[in-house]
Amino acid sequence: MKKTLLLLIVLFLLYGCGAEEEPITIPETVKIIETVTVEVTKVVEKEKIIYLDATYNPDLEPTWTPTPTPIPGATWTPTPIPISIPTWTPTPTPKAGPTWTPTPTPKAGPTWTPTPVPTATPINWEIYIDGVLVTPTPKPPATWTPTPTPKPAATWTPTPTSTPLPPGDLGYEITNYTFSTNLTEFGQVMILGVPIDKSPIVDHNQNNDFIDDITIVNDPSNFSILSVAQKKGGLSEITILSLTPTGATNISLTFYTTRK
Repeated sequence: MKKTLLLLIVLFLLYGCGAEEEPITIPETVKIIETVTVEVTKVVEKEKIIYLDATYNPDLEPTWTPTPTPIPGATWTPTPIPISIPTWTPTPTPKAGPTWTPTPTPKAGPTWTPTPVPTATPINWEIYIDGVLVTPTPKPPATWTPTPTPKPAATWTPTPTSTPLPPGDLGYEITNYTFSTNLTEFGQVMILGVPIDKSPIVDHNQNNDFIDDITIVNDPSNFSILSVAQKKGGLSEITILSLTPTGATNISLTFYTTRK
């Protein structure tokens, strides 16, 4: 229908142009989508070329829109469904059952037959057996069994309860130990063993240092304590350095030990 209408309009225009050589005014509402060339057998004086506007007119019949060709996509491969593998169940190792031991049939024990107690023959009786006089069996004299002396029962001694220390008391006490030595050299080192009744030396101020727990009473400027060692059995050993020789000298030490 669109092509037919276009052909009629062209013929009308060509006919008008052949009759009069006047410019033709095409209505603006006529818009042709395609350009059509029409051959006319009539001889005209001039050749006129008509340009038609092929602008799309939404009032005309809608144009055909081709269906887009689908672009081939990637081939879909279905995910295979995994086949479940049969679970292997190990054959249980049979446990050895307890061996059945039949109950032994008890044997009949020997029957105990008590020894008959002979009847005592009365005193001054005469018994004849087969015409023979039998002297009665004398009774043995009664034996005296002394009454056992009872042993005194054991007396229960309760365990003494230790007296708790007062708060803040660690059970330490201060003691003094004096020993004699002969110092003849400069920088002489002495190793002193503390007696068992005054050992061990304790860290009464809890600072992991035994040296500051010992006080040198006499001439402290001439002596210095190098180390304190704890030996087996609770004995303590002190190493002392003498700076100058003083000959026969008494050294007095004061330190803390456990309360005896």
